[in-house]
Amino acid sequence: MSWMQKLYQTYETVSGQEFNSDDQPLTPIGHTQQNAHIVIILNGQGDFLDARVLPSQTVIILPATESSENRTSGEAPHPLADKIQYVAKDYSDYGGSKKSYFNGYQQQLKEWCRSAFKHLKVQAVLDYVSKGTVIADLVKAGIFQLNSEGKVLSKWESNDSEPPIFSVLPKTKGEIEFGSALVCWRVEIPGDVYSDTWIDKAVQQSWIGYIGSSDARRGFCFVEGIDNTIISNKYPAKLRHTGDKAKLISSNDTAGYTFRGRFELAEEAASVSIDVSAKAHSALRWLISRQGIRNGDQVTVAWAISGKKIPSPLKDSFEEIDWYSLDTSMSEDVDDEISSENDSIDLSSNVGQKAAEIIKKKLHGYKIELKEYEQVSLLMLDSATQGRMALTYYQEFSSTDYFANLDAWVDDFSWYQRRHIEQKNGKKIDKKTFWAFIPPAPLAIANAIYGKALSDTLKKQLYARLLPVIVGGKNISIPYDLVQQSFQIACNPNSVERWEWERNIGVACALYKGWCARHHDLSKRRTYSMSLDTENCSRDYLYGRLLAIAENIESYALYLAEEKRATTAERYMQRFAEHPFTTWRNIELALKPYQDRLRNRGKDTGTQAIDEIMELFQQNDFICDDKLSGEFLLGYHCQRMELVRQIAERKAAKQKTTE
Repeated sequence: MSWMQKLYQTYETVSGQEFNSDDQPLTPIGHTQQNAHIVIILNGQGDFLDARVLPSQTVIILPATESSENRTSGEAPHPLADKIQYVAKDYSDYGGSKKSYFNGYQQQLKEWCRSAFKHLKVQAVLDYVSKGTVIADLVKAGIFQLNSEGKVLSKWESNDSEPPIFSVLPKTKGEIEFGSALVCWRVEIPGDVYSDTWIDKAVQQSWIGYIGSSDARRGFCFVEGIDNTIISNKYPAKLRHTGDKAKLISSNDTAGYTFRGRFELAEEAASVSIDVSAKAHSALRWLISRQGIRNGDQVTVAWAISGKKIPSPLKDSFEEIDWYSLDTSMSEDVDDEISSENDSIDLSSNVGQKAAEIIKKKLHGYKIELKEYEQVSLLMLDSATQGRMALTYYQEFSSTDYFANLDAWVDDFSWYQRRHIEQKNGKKIDKKTFWAFIPPAPLAIANAIYGKALSDTLKKQLYARLLPVIVGGKNISIPYDLVQQSFQIACNPNSVERWEWERNIGVACALYKGWCARHHDLSKRRTYSMSLDTENCSRDYLYGRLLAIAENIESYALYLAEEKRATTAERYMQRFAEHPFTTWRNIELALKPYQDRLRNRGKDTGTQAIDEIMELFQQNDFICDDKLSGEFLLGYHCQRMELVRQIAERKAAKQKTTE
């Protein structure tokens, strides 16, 4: 119950704070959120004044009982705002096809109004609905239209514009069920500025006081450690969105073995007070809406009890930075040339190489907002069925450890990633692609590993496997099957578009680099520099460099001849990774005509670069035809990036000379 205790403490901490008006509000005890469709306006005596259709997807907070909050079928009325089939006594008279539950709704409203916690606005609603004219008044107000038989129209077939109610209610085969329209109340009393009952704190407190005085079952709360508290019998749903029916806690299977076999009663397994349950679930709902990372039904949330925003491990940190005008408030050691908002930013070199440091400074900006010893909690939720949700991951960290682990992810898994940024330029959008030295985003990893075979299920499984690696620190290694699969995909450039292959190369290099940095055998751990290591004599690294040189030679010759096609090195890359020595002989022979072209034009043939790499092979490493490891891609990619850098330098020097 540690996670529930932290959520409960979070609710208690943030309930009195003010946050962004766009944030979803915390739900009070005994309340839930639901989409409302119609607002009926009354005066303080319960007389009908007017009615309006609310904008689509209008979410309100309404009083609820444990039964009504968890209802799926059968009678369970909300205490105040509810559907037409509950609040309208004349529902059946106007053609309502569902069962009317007005009597139960009216009786519950009467009991509330008879208690010591009654409220004038609630009494006005009771007085009005007891008249039995809800549908008739809505027809007069133009909300509903009647057919020739005096029944409410369920389908609009006229050529005129359809009434607003038809655009906010769900349709089945083009027809609406007007009984599903949820009605909320506005009670206008002179001098009262909060006429909307769903935002009136006094109405909310009235209901909270009423349910707290009820003669409910009492017991021991496992979270608070207090006995003789009102125990929750049912637990809230609607955690991820208003239509979410999955619950985290449930024990209604009295015929199966949900708890039987261990306990006689469900309450013996665990019991939580209604106060703790409501606050913990409300805090979780608020956190998911505010800072959760959604992946279908899977949701990940990182939070601090203080309510300060915490960066999620699964969020693409690249997207948090405005690369065209960097926020440098936490980036004192970033070069002035990069950080000045007025300077022209060279994305290809300056920012690209320092991207990881910029992201780490951004993370440290979050850390500064927290107290020194504040705790960070992280959980992942998922649901396999419509009604059941599971807590698939939960971990607590000190703020120091949490951000240190995120830094370790950046340090260990950063590699050149092909990214692009967009900026509005009038009516156009300028799109610029560059290589940023950062860890790959989880979505990029998923696409690089699974490609077109990526499904929602595979994506959720991958995210669940990546999460412990990102937040676990240097002692949690990435699963090697992911490293190997990304390597195999990256070695096949012919199966995907060019930009996809370049993305796959960056991801594969990052995963292999991170795997080596966190190798389970401490003696085999090693780190790789992002720049070309000309002293690395590893067979795999050198073979990667050779392939990059061969590709550059042929592509340059094709460029001069204005030919566009894949090079021999690209076409043979997958085979080269399997049998480097025998495949290199074929690639080397295929290079001869292109080298002759370059020689005839007085260009560098690349022979010296190849010879320099050949001299670094040790003993019989070159003639070994064993499979290459992921280090091959590191050498290949580093050599490619070095060649790009050299070309950029030559262009810059030439431009400077002409000026």
